[in-house]
Amino acid sequence: MSEHRLLTFQWGLQPHEAQPFVAPVPLEVLAESPGYAEHWNTADDANYEHKDGHQLISTEEHLVMVFQADDVNLHDWVSQVYRRAYQASKAAGYPHLLRTWNYLYDINATDQGLERYQTFCVARHQVMESLQLLNDPNPAATAIGTHNKENSLVFLFARSAGHVIENKRQTPAWEYPQQYAPRQPRFSRAIIIDDVLFCSGTASVVGHETAHVGNLPAQFDECLNNLQVLIESSGARHRLADGMYRFYVRDKAHLPQVSEKIKNSQIQQYVILHGDVCRENLLIECEVVFQSN
Repeated sequence: MSEHRLLTFQWGLQPHEAQPFVAPVPLEVLAESPGYAEHWNTADDANYEHKDGHQLISTEEHLVMVFQADDVNLHDWVSQVYRRAYQASKAAGYPHLLRTWNYLYDINATDQGLERYQTFCVARHQVMESLQLLNDPNPAATAIGTHNKENSLVFLFARSAGHVIENKRQTPAWEYPQQYAPRQPRFSRAIIIDDVLFCSGTASVVGHETAHVGNLPAQFDECLNNLQVLIESSGARHRLADGMYRFYVRDKAHLPQVSEKIKNSQIQQYVILHGDVCRENLLIECEVVFQSN
């Protein structure tokens, strides 16, 4: 069976103009495994459209939407993008949001009395509430801070629903106490659909609290502990080392430690990106895709 390109993720700090079938990740690459690339393929024909400043990529089963903007009013832009994405996907017959990637400039900075990550959570929650989506399954998601004023939001919708996986070691994000944001984050820890397990941005969080503050090696290990629980809860037979990893590291000085931990964990496919994690006391986060052969 022939395959068609659905999406390619492209990292780097150069200005990103809209390119067909390309989703920009506006973060500096610190290291990557030999030949690492993320080309998401599909068995169906993929159709591309650039419409009203964003990209739409559709197949029989999936709809991808890619939005980019520089130096925006974060609340207004996130509200506009999320509303447009939800409404357009539903109208086109792709009602199930499986995965989102949210790359937001200066995510830990304070803007009008709120941390920008909190502003993002509030805007997303308000849109979902207004569209009566708060009782729907939450997608797997990542939210990471960029350094060059670029913002990029990527959505993966589908006609069929995935199965949400939560982590028994962690409080569901939508049940977090309000110390983290006036409106709780709306994401699941993982989603499995067909033979693909999408693990959200995963960090050193146990319950709802950050574990091992200031200790990068221990935070790395806690990430993998959480991933192992997700694998086991999904019923899939994956090894931790077999996933396709994106690591987000807050401080470039930690790169040698991260590289050593990756090597010791026998992870073969990875990229390490310089990005800010949503909590300032988190030094590292990773997201992973596992797929059966």
